[in-house]
Amino acid sequence: MSKVRTFPWLLSVAFAMTSLAGCPQNEPPPDTGPKPDTVCPKEIGSSCKVLKDEWDDKKLVAEYHILVSADTKHGDAEKYLQALYRHLMTRRDYPPTQLGGFVYTDEAQFKTPPLSPVGSVTQKPGEKSPTFENKIALELWQQVEAAIKLSSRADRKLKRKLEYKADAPAHSVTIIVPFTEGVTEEWAKEIDYAQVISFFSELSQQLFNNIPDLKTFLFRARWKDQEMAQIELSRADYDKINFAEVERRVGQLAGRTFLELTTGKGGSEASVEKAHIRRRAAEYKKAIDQIKIKPIINPLLK
Repeated sequence: MSKVRTFPWLLSVAFAMTSLAGCPQNEPPPDTGPKPDTVCPKEIGSSCKVLKDEWDDKKLVAEYHILVSADTKHGDAEKYLQALYRHLMTRRDYPPTQLGGFVYTDEAQFKTPPLSPVGSVTQKPGEKSPTFENKIALELWQQVEAAIKLSSRADRKLKRKLEYKADAPAHSVTIIVPFTEGVTEEWAKEIDYAQVISFFSELSQQLFNNIPDLKTFLFRARWKDQEMAQIELSRADYDKINFAEVERRVGQLAGRTFLELTTGKGGSEASVEKAHIRRRAAEYKKAIDQIKIKPIINPLLK
């Protein structure tokens, strides 16, 4: 009977092959990189949804898209963009060298090319500060305050001061102007028709030229606790009148008055001044007479 010979080196090879067969080959290493967000930053609120979050760990580039409530106001969107910027700059070990944060109020704005966010915050390489863009329109009251430069008016701390009411559903604005002696609480000693309509003309241009959706402006003038004028102006009437042209013609009257004063052809200084007031009033009256809704003018206003 022959003996079977064994070779120790074959056993070593077989063991090695068995060990290799038990190890998975070409398996990707575990992903230890930063995970994309699934929820929005707490500052933005629970109603927010992350639509896309991309982060390039090598180039330090961040791109972030979120969906917020459809009725988001301009001021809220401003806060969301600020919060989004803080989040993108602080959530990783290193801040991004380039970022883009985008806000939508309807998912179709994100899904339908081209992208049409209502707000964005971007910062490119080398830029020291971000660029914010908020396309959500200001609320009507905010547009009014911006149009008439309310914050810079000198009467804001006075009891008698310009007041306004913004009716957003009706796209209407009411402004009440008290005619006082300069920037004081005292009523002006006297006022005239041209003076009141001049205020009305200026406010009309500020509002209609800067608030695209404004439909109606109601102007009310007060003097010595009396209603001196109430004028309701529609956008159609505003466009028809062209107050810029009216003011140009009124401005030309000053040249005529100056000539009369220097040449003496207009009589005394008092008579020239009265004639100037009459001519200004007549020019304004031609404009006001074009308004469809008849203005209410106090008989005391001459």
